[in-house]
Amino acid sequence: MDLRQLRYFLAVVENGSFTRAAAATGRTQQALSKGITALEQQLGERLFARGTRQAQLTDAGRLLLDHARTADEAVRRFEDRLTEMQTGSEGQVRIGTGPSTAGSLVAPAVLALRRHWPKIGVHVVGGIAPELQPALLARELDVVVTLHTAGEDTPDPRIHSEVLMHDEYRVVASVRHPLARKKNIDPARLIDQHWIFGRRLGAVELAFRQHFLDAGLQPPANTMETSSPEFLRALVREGSYLTLLPSRLAQAELLTGQWVALDVPGVLWQRPVMAYTRAGEPQSAPLARLLQALRNAAQIAGMRELV
Repeated sequence: MDLRQLRYFLAVVENGSFTRAAAATGRTQQALSKGITALEQQLGERLFARGTRQAQLTDAGRLLLDHARTADEAVRRFEDRLTEMQTGSEGQVRIGTGPSTAGSLVAPAVLALRRHWPKIGVHVVGGIAPELQPALLARELDVVVTLHTAGEDTPDPRIHSEVLMHDEYRVVASVRHPLARKKNIDPARLIDQHWIFGRRLGAVELAFRQHFLDAGLQPPANTMETSSPEFLRALVREGSYLTLLPSRLAQAELLTGQWVALDVPGVLWQRPVMAYTRAGEPQSAPLARLLQALRNAAQIAGMRELV
């Protein structure tokens, strides 16, 4: 039985279809289907019911599933240990992180990790949760650290989530903005301002809009949306745009005095910062150490906010 074919089989199960499995593994759908067909021929059994849009396991497929996962995990542990023996390293950990957590949480955690275990290999990929979680399920990443994203009310059962801390959303502006030094800003003064927002604010955006509706006002209409933190920063830095950001994403500019959090009563919301790992799998030593470093970094960050 070919290990590659077993991993194709697991990818189809974990992603729910041949198309998504092909995208997750970086293979063509034809190559994936060919590998599954070859495996079925070796076993003399169909593993997936044909003619359905979703990849539905047959009885033989369900029987194979637990054994395939065990075999795959055992081989991966062997490969990791062999690499450690050959290179003298202490293993590796692959991290996916969102823009608001990369510098404020993941970086301090990695620095602390490497101080204690300097030979652990660390690979970091940037993105947002909906983009990073498929890579987590495809075993291209070991952990994803991001803000809780809109649309996650029904979590994927294959993913374990842990709340590390909460981040606050504030209205942020350049110190050169006309409202930068104003106190107790009325919502009416915000309506005609230029606004730029990031993507997937979800419940925070709804609460922001509701703040104006509760005051008998229409929410700001002069808004832009971007997926580029650099573009957002450039517009806010120019001085005429306001934005709604988690405080950790604006941490550097706020600490250096380039930006200010506006004094807008009632405009302060929180979203949890999450660590996502694959559910039901034993954690490698490097991953367990990183998760503890993340918890420690989150605790230190929370204590700083109380000072």
